[in-house]
Amino acid sequence: MDIQTVFENFLDKVVNLNKGRVDRIEEAQRILSEFIQNQEDFKDLYIDTIPQGSYRQKTIIKPVGNGGTFDVDLLIKLKENPDWTPANYHATLAAAFKESGLYEDLTDTEGKTRCVTIDYEGDFHVDLVPAVERNGKYYVCNKATDEFEETDGDGYVQWFEQQEVNSGGHLVPIVRLLKYLRDSKKDFDTKSIILTTIAGMQVNASDNFASIPDGLSAILGRMNDYLSQFESAPPILNPAMPGENFDRHWKNDSKGFSNLKATISAYADISSDAISTTELDEAVNRWQELFGDGFPSEDEGGGKSANQRPPLPSTGPVIVNRPPAQPWCNV
Repeated sequence: MDIQTVFENFLDKVVNLNKGRVDRIEEAQRILSEFIQNQEDFKDLYIDTIPQGSYRQKTIIKPVGNGGTFDVDLLIKLKENPDWTPANYHATLAAAFKESGLYEDLTDTEGKTRCVTIDYEGDFHVDLVPAVERNGKYYVCNKATDEFEETDGDGYVQWFEQQEVNSGGHLVPIVRLLKYLRDSKKDFDTKSIILTTIAGMQVNASDNFASIPDGLSAILGRMNDYLSQFESAPPILNPAMPGENFDRHWKNDSKGFSNLKATISAYADISSDAISTTELDEAVNRWQELFGDGFPSEDEGGGKSANQRPPLPSTGPVIVNRPPAQPWCNV
């Protein structure tokens, strides 16, 4: 066994979203899409339902610890209704779910400006983002400002997929590991879209990293170099649509950025030390400084594999109060 295999097993047993949850996402997408296109107000407007965010980028991870949650963004592509303002799309979609017997107690719109949330029982919710087609482009509907906001989720995914190729196929697991560190250690709480974008920005066309740990160490080092240039949170532009930035995803206070900056610096030092080690046992010990006693997974002699949960029910009456999800469903 080598350190690459140790990382692969750790991802498989501890970090990656398990098949039961993936199946549940696919079933929810199918059922929710059918519900929307069968509603009177939407049957002539509905075009398609497209996954967005971490699920589409394949960087979604298993919930960490008791009370951990995961969410899925679904972009609801619609034809334009000339009689509706942006807020009408959001309000009408929410009303369709709230007025149904099945979803009445599962529908949550509080605090959400761009989506309607369906909160299933357990650790799972779906954010439905209505988006209007106009002249070949799509615009999400901000109910707070009653304005359309151009989106290019397809372009972002294409950029990220190219960076994944450039990384030698290691960027996706690296981002998953960064999100696991965020959720398990709680040293910083940067939103996924910013963390993913900054990590992706550090990949060069010629990288082709030899392994996950090599790539993780390189990206952490480059993230440290990048973040150390700034005293406060920098603007993070959408690589696929430079006219849009992700500033709204930074925490409002400077502490959010300073925590990320300090934490990435510390993580970069640990990973640089770990990657210089050729002996497997010693490398595992050094990587444990970063990932904790759960690394490697239990089957390889490490701590207990996290997040072992029973299968989730398909639906339920419990509404989970949660912070807004990414990338679109936050204020």
